[in-house]
Order: sequence, then structure tokens, then C-alpha cells
Amino acid sequence: MIEIKNIVFVSGGLNFVKCFLCFINHLLPLRLKFANESYIALVDNKKSALVTLDKDSKSHTRFKITKLILEQFSASVAPQLINYVISKYRAQGATSFYVVVDEKQADLLNIFKNEMNFRASGFEYLYKINSLNHAQTTFLKPFKKENISEICKFYNENINSYNKPMFSRENYQFNNNCQKYVFYNDDETKLLGYFEVATKNNHDFYINFSINFAYNIYIIDAIRFVYSKLKHKHKSFNLYIKVKDYFMNSKELLAILNENHFEFISKSQILAKDYYRQVKENNILKNAKIIFNDPTIA
Repeated sequence: MIEIKNIVFVSGGLNFVKCFLCFINHLLPLRLKFANESYIALVDNKKSALVTLDKDSKSHTRFKITKLILEQFSASVAPQLINYVISKYRAQGATSFYVVVDEKQADLLNIFKNEMNFRASGFEYLYKINSLNHAQTTFLKPFKKENISEICKFYNENINSYNKPMFSRENYQFNNNCQKYVFYNDDETKLLGYFEVATKNNHDFYINFSINFAYNIYIIDAIRFVYSKLKHKHKSFNLYIKVKDYFMNSKELLAILNENHFEFISKSQILAKDYYRQVKENNILKNAKIIFNDPTIA
């Protein structure tokens, strides 16, 4: 018999403080949740599988599966556990879910692609910045909240049109806890790039970014700038950069990173599943209530 529970209701799952915070988080609606959530599948009262979902850039409706742990011989439990959590979140208003899986993890790819019908939505390439001339520059400017609308528009415009429904952002999603920088032209009249540096442990840092197609080559200066900033604050750290191929200029950016001999770490598949979406009032189909996005289309 399989039983699925939030980790806060599983004995020994968390210490008291974490359990209390996760319980409060569990009670909140999706838009107000402040932490990720984990669910555990129990088979005959034994822990067999765990899945963790987190808001994608603080989105109220899009969630990323950030962890999947399976005990030996428990792979068959994973689809039931993930489907349970997805159904639970959908009932609360979530519309999209995705996972990033290293191509070397064939067993996980099989679970999500073949058993759960997640669709291929792109690739994510990870590089490590090992050594770099980190001379200080004033290349990037500090992020300003009053420019959020401009930054959001720029970010979304650089996503491939067929990927925008899944990966575009809204203004509020730029109010995250990342270090954020922007790149303008000389007279600061045109936005040319947006960079955010994320970390969960203050040791491993990840650059996520969007840059104007005509200014791809400046990615090296942007990396140097971020590296310099971190070097001034941390004696020891790891810096990585992610290139996501749902941005229009991803191929050119990958070529630049390879030409500059950055260490290639991994290539991962982005697998997604999304559901019915309400049609806005200004849609051409005035009487339509829902629109179907076929999750099986690659």
C-alpha cells in the first residue's frame, strides 16, 4: 500500500524548527508560500521516494521539481508520487511544471519522458568559471526596482516565441533574492543585458542571464565583473554560468564560452508539463473559457 504525505507529517523527516516553518508554509496558498515543499511516498510505512517542488523565480503558477530521491527498487513509485503532487498543486492554481535532468541520468529521463509524458522543452548547458582575469570594471550597473517593467519586457523578448508561454516572466518575479545587474548602452537609453547571480549556500554561485543578440561578445566582460564582485566578498567560491537554449542567441553564446575555454560541466534536458489556461477577455475567441496546450508536442 502506497501512502503519500507532506514531509512535515512524516516522523523523523525534519527537526522541530524546520518542521514548524514547513507546517506554516504548508498551510499557505501557493502565491504566499515562502519555501519549497517535499512529499514522501510510504510503501508499507517505509520511506520509498521523495519529491521537492519549488517556485520558479517566485512564480505563483510555475513550479520546478528540484529533487527526486528514490530508494532502491522504488522507481515504480515515482510517477504516482509526482502525479499526486502535481494534481494537488493544480487544484490550487498551478499551471506549469518542469524539471532539468542531466542527459547522463537515463533512469530519470525515462521516468519523466516515457512514464509521465513530460515534453522536451529545451536544453540547459552548465559551465564552470575556473580562472579569470578579474580586474575590477564598471561594466554592469546595479539593478533598480523602478526599471522592472523594462527588464521584464527585455527578458521575455529574448525568448524563442514557442518557448514564451512556458518560460516568460512577470514583473513580480524579478523581486527575488539574487544579486542583480543590468547592462545598458553608453548613454543608458537602451537595455542590452540582465544578469542575476543565485546561490543557496554562499559558496556555489550561478549566473542566469539574458543579453541582446548584437552584444553577445560582452558576456565575457559580464562574467569577469561578477567574478570580481564575488572575489571581493568570498575567499573561496565556485562560479557557474547557465546557458538555456530557449533564448534566441544560445548557440552563439555557447560558441563564445567554448572559444574561451570555460569548463563544460553538463548538458541537461528541460522537461515540462503544462495544463489548461484561461483565455483572457481580449482573446479573439470571446466565448472560449479554456485553451488546451497539448503536453505531448515536442
